[in-house]
Amino acid sequence: MKTVRLDTGTMRYQDQGEGVTLLFMHGALSNHQTWRKLIGPLSRSYRCIVPDLPLGAHSKAMPEDADLSPAGISKHLVALLEALALEQVVIVANDTGGAYAQIFAASHPDKVAGLVLSNCDCLDVFPPKTFSMLQKMINFPGYTFVMAQLFKIESFLTTPNVMGLLSNTLTGEQIRHLYVAPFINSAKVRRDFQKVVNTWSEKHTLAAADALKSYVNPVLIMWGDEDKKLFPMTLGKRLAEVFQQVEFYPVNGAMTYVQEDQADEFIRLLEGYLVRHFNLAEKQAS
Repeated sequence: MKTVRLDTGTMRYQDQGEGVTLLFMHGALSNHQTWRKLIGPLSRSYRCIVPDLPLGAHSKAMPEDADLSPAGISKHLVALLEALALEQVVIVANDTGGAYAQIFAASHPDKVAGLVLSNCDCLDVFPPKTFSMLQKMINFPGYTFVMAQLFKIESFLTTPNVMGLLSNTLTGEQIRHLYVAPFINSAKVRRDFQKVVNTWSEKHTLAAADALKSYVNPVLIMWGDEDKKLFPMTLGKRLAEVFQQVEFYPVNGAMTYVQEDQADEFIRLLEGYLVRHFNLAEKQAS
């Protein structure tokens, strides 16, 4: 992991490979580890930038006055791209990261050469109804501390009201050690998560969808068919209708975390999209 100091705060990220740049965006209470099965294979042909966004599982807390609204997250991404001297990227996003990716693409379409989305918040779902209670409870004094204590119980992490609906392969031990350890150990990380949750609203994703109707670059949507509660297939198909140039693929045997449950299929679909739309086969051959 590398560290970069931005005007908006310090961010840790992976930077691996060369070629067309892919920017990976994860969801809430997640981090770069959600892409761990993909980065090795993909970095043989592409440059993979994998930041830890300040969404509750980041190891470096943001400044107390950091703007962690959807617009603020977009500012963090702009600052990261500027720090890395990147004019354009292909964004690959999942879960809550998909919402932030849409919002970023809507406000900075010139920076997004392509958009790849898998099961994610969009349209009138931000957050899913399953997590609506979280927004109601998050500001109760001591609530995130209690969450942190419960997150130490690995069997609790795989229950439906926590992270059990995200993947049919992740274990409680993996969730604790790969993702929520910073949330458990840092009050400042929990503070960041509270700020983020307070800004979730469908008004942001609906506005992004309206703006993205004019987005002309190629979009790939792959949707796990076993995601019945958070982001069902009907939502993914509605999202596909937003875009002018879009490919939509159901993925069998995957819940929300398609990259976790069906990593090989995710890579196959993503590489096919990149070859078709960015002539990568010809570029690599030359």
